[in-house]
Amino acid sequence: MQTPARTGHALADRAGHLRLWLTVATGVLLDLGTKYLAWRRLGAPLEPNALGRAYELIPGWIRLVTSRNPGIVFGLNIADHLPLGPIGGQAVTVLLTLVTCILILYVFVRTPAGHRWTHIWCGLVLAGALGNLYDRLLFGYVRDFIHITRCVNLFGRTFAWPYVFNLADVYLVAGIAAVALVYLFGPDERKSKPKGETARRERQHGSARP
Repeated sequence: MQTPARTGHALADRAGHLRLWLTVATGVLLDLGTKYLAWRRLGAPLEPNALGRAYELIPGWIRLVTSRNPGIVFGLNIADHLPLGPIGGQAVTVLLTLVTCILILYVFVRTPAGHRWTHIWCGLVLAGALGNLYDRLLFGYVRDFIHITRCVNLFGRTFAWPYVFNLADVYLVAGIAAVALVYLFGPDERKSKPKGETARRERQHGSARP
């Protein structure tokens, strides 16, 4: 006998909360653990805009090198584009991180209980935001250590990846992209409801009419 799909939103669903917070905890632990190991083995950069010692993880593709990032993700820094100064830029970055957390939690509580992968994507976004927020509050910058060294030739031009990043950056970009794709191309919540639930609601609305 087939088990009917759960109805309602994830806010009241224990399994949904378990998926979300387990993803958050695992993601944050992996992010902070890899940052700690990278900076312990390779050493911190001697200057704010410098790079630390490098280690070729996959020659020609990926190297590990420590870098301080005062910005959001992939080296993007608001203070470089607005006259806010270092403290103002850091405050705006922290505020944007908190807003991101609030928005993704809102997305989670409004998600149907059966949308398991959406709960995991929301957890990834939260893990990335919290992992980098921990660094900003504790150090005043984010610890980056992954650098893609592979160059790509397109239309006669060579493109190289200029940024050093970390696992939290990957969580943020992948999670936000996945959540956006679900909302743009995913099934309609109304269509995902069981037929019995839909029929019951139609009978209730019909009986309420004069």
